[in-house]
Amino acid sequence: MPSDPVKPPQPVPPGPPVQNAPSGPFGPPARIPPGLRVSAAERLVSAPDRGRAARNLIDSASQHGIDLNLLWGNVRRDHRSEMVAQACLAVPSAGRTAMLFLSAPGTDRRLGAPEIQQSHLTGVLRLALAELPGACRVPLALAQTLIEPDHEWAEAACRDAGMTWVGRLHFMRLPWPVRFARHNGAQENSWPTGVTVTPVTNPLDFGPRADGTALERALELSYAETLDCPELCGLRTTRDVIVSHMGTGAFDPARWWIVRLDGAPEGCCLLNHCPANHAVELVYLGISPKLRGQGLARRVLEHALARVNTPDAREITCAVDTRNLPATKLYHAMGFRMFGSRTGFVAPLAPRDTDARAPSDAARGSLGTSGGQEKLAVAKRL
Repeated sequence: MPSDPVKPPQPVPPGPPVQNAPSGPFGPPARIPPGLRVSAAERLVSAPDRGRAARNLIDSASQHGIDLNLLWGNVRRDHRSEMVAQACLAVPSAGRTAMLFLSAPGTDRRLGAPEIQQSHLTGVLRLALAELPGACRVPLALAQTLIEPDHEWAEAACRDAGMTWVGRLHFMRLPWPVRFARHNGAQENSWPTGVTVTPVTNPLDFGPRADGTALERALELSYAETLDCPELCGLRTTRDVIVSHMGTGAFDPARWWIVRLDGAPEGCCLLNHCPANHAVELVYLGISPKLRGQGLARRVLEHALARVNTPDAREITCAVDTRNLPATKLYHAMGFRMFGSRTGFVAPLAPRDTDARAPSDAARGSLGTSGGQEKLAVAKRL
């Protein structure tokens, strides 16, 4: 989420007012007050009965970790009523990240022409990015959003607000269980000379010889010469990335594997169970350049999948940058098929934490992209 290192963008400044700023009946971008939250939610949800879906979102927000104080928009007022024209909701997640959900183009004439709506959304998004670090109760380093492929106006609003395009993602699924899992589960893989694949014990133990330190190194080496969202280079520490991966679904270290060559970490395969989706997500798969070209990525993934013990799982899911042709080819060969697509944008929100170890200068990601099924599920709820 191109193999040359990319200089990370700077945090988005508040900036001057956007062109075509709200005027007339439209108020300026602002935090949405409680009395207008249902109206804002109606602009965010996607359902035949928007009113009911909006009220359900407001009523169940706390159950889904949604803080309704992190809701921005602009309001259209007239002598009879007021309504939210454009809206942006921020939902914090693990690894100092916030997912942004944006209103879609509206057909109500009161919202204005498409170019006016786009201008309003840009202003709302710019204000949200500026205020989010101070408004959120937990530290944040990165904001991200996933845009429907045909929502070109939202892409334009993200660019105009200062966000960075990080690629088009394909979401893929593999029906589960599959035959190779039963076969490989019956016997140990015979790895190339010097290669071992071992489960993680504690990914947050960063002692000199601990698994957290080995996983951190494996991730950084796998980011070299990446084809997966290189624009994400340097936006978070590798330790933040680990915490973010742990926050996808239900984390179990037994589903995380480190690939070593002569004892040194050279890659990893990370799986998480997502009970709400009846799925196991391939959160990350990456191998360093030293071990690529040997078919090892597939063997490691099959090894990990063969040891999945989740009776309720109906599928294995993953997200992959469309530019990553080797990964796409691998997943297709294993039986994965696409079921959705999104365009990703990100914006850094705060300076890098100097007390934590920063990522390597190589771009992030290798054979795979950090998981997106959980984020897609949240988007579907909206």
